[in-house]
Amino acid sequence: MKRAFTMIELIFVIVILGILAAVALPKFLGVSQQAHEGNLKSFVGTLNRTVGPTLWSKSISEGHNGDVGYINLDKNNITKYVDLPKEIGDINVSECNESNKFKIVANANKDVAGADYFIACRDGNANQSPVFVLYKQTGGTTPANLGDANTTAYDANPAKYNNDEEGTLLK
Repeated sequence: MKRAFTMIELIFVIVILGILAAVALPKFLGVSQQAHEGNLKSFVGTLNRTVGPTLWSKSISEGHNGDVGYINLDKNNITKYVDLPKEIGDINVSECNESNKFKIVANANKDVAGADYFIACRDGNANQSPVFVLYKQTGGTTPANLGDANTTAYDANPAKYNNDEEGTLLK
């Protein structure tokens, strides 16, 4: 008598593998999106912990009372402070020139990040360094524009910007 798998046993194995794949596949579909979002969150953390205080101290020492908007930092020259992630499409820290509003200073490239994200900044003052936050755009007909200002309270969620852009704060 030869020992081998029967056709029924093989069908059961295939059915079980199909069920396992159907359960596991949805969990893996969002992994890429989560990775891009995590990369943007870590970039904002770096801006808050390293770049913002560095720019703020430079502003204080040059007599600008913590205002970092005068420093011309765009995609070409911010790299002396931080490496830009591949998700960032456009950035201009000189848009960070309001100490009472968050203004959009960077946009994520939707083709790379998988969604519309933007980074907003509230300018520093003599007592506090600038603050950067990450939003996922949830409203508006077009992607957020650099320099658009928050028209709601600092901690509003969702935050509303000029031209009907709306974003959910990511923490």
